[in-house]
Amino acid sequence: MAVLIQRAQLLLQQGRFQDALTALRQYLHTSANDPDALFLLAICYMELDRQDDAEAVISNALSLAPDDDRFFYLRARVALNKNQLNTALEAIREAVAINPHHADYFGMWSQILLFKKDYQEALHKAEEGLAIDPENLVCLNLRSNALFNLGKKEEAFSDLHEALEHNPENAYTHANLGWKWLEAGDHRKSLEHFRESLKIDPNQQWAKSGMVQAMKARYWLYRQFLNYAFFMGRQKARTQWIIIISIFVLTQIASRVFFPVYVLLALLALSTWLIVPVSNLFLRLNPYGRYALTREQTKISNLIGILLLIALLAAGVFWLTGIPALLSTCICAGVLLLPVSSMYAPESPKGRRIFLIYTLSLAVMGLAGITFTIVTGDPFNIFVTVMLIGVFLYQFLANYVISKE
Repeated sequence: MAVLIQRAQLLLQQGRFQDALTALRQYLHTSANDPDALFLLAICYMELDRQDDAEAVISNALSLAPDDDRFFYLRARVALNKNQLNTALEAIREAVAINPHHADYFGMWSQILLFKKDYQEALHKAEEGLAIDPENLVCLNLRSNALFNLGKKEEAFSDLHEALEHNPENAYTHANLGWKWLEAGDHRKSLEHFRESLKIDPNQQWAKSGMVQAMKARYWLYRQFLNYAFFMGRQKARTQWIIIISIFVLTQIASRVFFPVYVLLALLALSTWLIVPVSNLFLRLNPYGRYALTREQTKISNLIGILLLIALLAAGVFWLTGIPALLSTCICAGVLLLPVSSMYAPESPKGRRIFLIYTLSLAVMGLAGITFTIVTGDPFNIFVTVMLIGVFLYQFLANYVISKE
């Protein structure tokens, strides 16, 4: 039966997770308490994005072997995948308490702290891991990330180049370097490293998403948006809210003091939501760019294109004819651009469900508003008004959900 374990390990290395899962289940049918097999089984479930199944396997394994540090490490990984940062932190502390000589554990600890935006402590944990294994690629990459977020960019690049010296064929390190160059403002160098990453591992998703951003960064306006996005991404949730509320307050003041500034701030606020799907729409005209988009990005860009077309056509025909229903159609289609553009912004399934239900509710309200306009001739009826209020509130809901993630 040990042959099945070896086969599962080989299949895992090849990325054939479903086949590995089948082999492990067959083995565990007769050896249900084998910790090595349970360890591999949990990894299979994680790679297949079945986090709850992985968590169940880990809990079972820890009930059989409560001092096995490997399963506390896996529990931390699962919790991090589910965005349960405090649970992840507690689990990795347990793993290190049992085995304080495993560099990867400190790498995981550093990664969790990076997600919590505790960059100084993340740097400290990465350095603890490097004290155990100076060539550990995980810790070198994470030390670089912490340094970059602390404003020590030269040291961050030095760490990544050192990591590539140890392993020039590491797809993750190339992808990380690509993102660092992108954030530093050099989209050409970032493209080089994203290409190299994908040459080594065509399934490296982080490099794929980076490639899309780097291609769009050729345009000046999008580069400004990226600078804003990177800046906001480095801030803790509380700081993000202070910035968002400050922009909102400034917008309200400007609307009463100097209208052009109000328009500028309003466009700035809207652009943070719309620029990504609109730029994806243009990227699809690129002979290579359209292949870099995911299915979700393509779907959203299609919807954005349709809504823009409807809004522009309705506005044009309304200007010529003055038909009230066309004005409400233009308003509703334009307003829907905001929630549709961010339907897939949350990473968690729960967050996406909330966004989808909210967006569909606004669409139904919009259709009701258009119908009511046809009947009454009032383009600003109760349904259209509720929809406008709903979209205004949506920005706060969306910022709350995304900042929590």
